[in-house]
Amino acid sequence: MTDTRSLSTSSSATSNNVNNTTNLTSSVVPDLDNMNNLTTYINTIFRQMEEKFMTASEQVMNRMNELGRRIDTLETNISDIMSHLPTEESNSTIQQQTKS
Repeated sequence: MTDTRSLSTSSSATSNNVNNTTNLTSSVVPDLDNMNNLTTYINTIFRQMEEKFMTASEQVMNRMNELGRRIDTLETNISDIMSHLPTEESNSTIQQQTKS
């Protein structure tokens, strides 16, 4: 003969397990939605950061190129000025001629 109390308890435990599984599933689905939303949000933030970094990087590179061009122009101008200056030999010759 089978004890009906054990069947009732077993049935109740199975019912509780099904309810707990249903509760877990329903709580997992919003968590998955939250995780998907969080993932989308993080990806959006990363893309925005990457765009800002690329913009800043381009600005720095443009400024460095401009400074390089200015330095090249300055070097050329200094070379031109120096080529038009009298040399030390010509200065000593002019000084000797003025003394005579």
